[in-house]
Amino acid sequence: MDIRKVCIISLGHLSCDVNGGALPTLLPYLAAMHNFDYQTAGGLMFAYSVASSIVQPVFGLLSDRVRTPIFAPLGVLLAGLGIGLSGLLESYPAIFAALVLSGIGGALFHPEGARYASRVSAGRQGTGLSIFSVGGNSGFVAGPLLVTAATALFGLPGTLVFALLALIMSALLFHLLLWGTPPAAKDAPRAAAAQGVNDWRAFGILTLVIMSRSILFLGLNSYIPLYWTDVFQAGKVDAGLVITFFCGVGVASNVLGGMLADRIGYSRVIRMAYAVCLPALLFFPQVGSSWLAVLLLAPLAVGLFSSFSAMVVLGQKYLARNVGLASGVTLGLALSVGGIATPLLGYVADNYGGLPTAMLCLVPVALVGGLASCFLRDPEAPTPAPAIEKEERA
Repeated sequence: MDIRKVCIISLGHLSCDVNGGALPTLLPYLAAMHNFDYQTAGGLMFAYSVASSIVQPVFGLLSDRVRTPIFAPLGVLLAGLGIGLSGLLESYPAIFAALVLSGIGGALFHPEGARYASRVSAGRQGTGLSIFSVGGNSGFVAGPLLVTAATALFGLPGTLVFALLALIMSALLFHLLLWGTPPAAKDAPRAAAAQGVNDWRAFGILTLVIMSRSILFLGLNSYIPLYWTDVFQAGKVDAGLVITFFCGVGVASNVLGGMLADRIGYSRVIRMAYAVCLPALLFFPQVGSSWLAVLLLAPLAVGLFSSFSAMVVLGQKYLARNVGLASGVTLGLALSVGGIATPLLGYVADNYGGLPTAMLCLVPVALVGGLASCFLRDPEAPTPAPAIEKEERA
């Protein structure tokens, strides 16, 4: 495994997903400035999530067939540019369009980034993809902190800091992927596609599990800041700190979950994650103390984050001949369901008892995902990644 390249692409993952992590914390500021209701605010998350998800399988298929390294730096640049502009725009359609642009950037980056991480990880894909996933999840931790700091110093125009960071990171990735990759690596995707088999039935079950996690993750990640400001009457800074705590526990859980998956199996870790998440999700909307609610966020984060890298690796193993497509679906298309569900949760909150009722609607979603995970099994034979590494060295 080329640890240097894995870490750099993981850093690129962080710089891409820091924008998605920033958006939930940015929503209360946008809502206060433009008088958006819950459903309208949820529509902005819908714009980002669906744009970043729907087209990812297309880019994934393309990365399986031809070398498309420019997608990674270009994706980081567009993702940061969209979020950077959102704080400067005045109309809802303009903000919506900026977030669509940011989402398309995420769609460009993820399949190529995950495919590259898998390739340079050689026979240690579990470890490599875990490091790659930690980069993305760390972005969800850094995003709220960066929004809080930038808006405190400069107001909403402070979102331009995301565009500046994206410009710097995209230049580094451009150097790594276009100038730092040997010519022999151009044929590596085709070499990988010639090996292994695709288990579409198992991948279909995994996709259902990922859809469930997507609805849970995006629902909680989008409305936790608003939950604290509206239900617990906390300030916006406190709301930003709470979502940072949630994501921080999640990132640590992702590392531990990846290590545990290497020891006991990916499917078992996924089932354990749902077992941790379900009871916490059931009690969370019923507590009246913000401190008790914070404590419940810890098992929720463990349940949602610890299985993430296991899902990505398992998807690539199920579709061993189409790693890019598997990455596009697991990191993209399946997540679009969460983006669609987010404004629906907002509608429930606006019309049927507020955010606690909306949170209760997530319980049956978790139950479906937990039951589906019982049918997952680890492939018997590992994906023959070492051959890809040999192809690179030729």
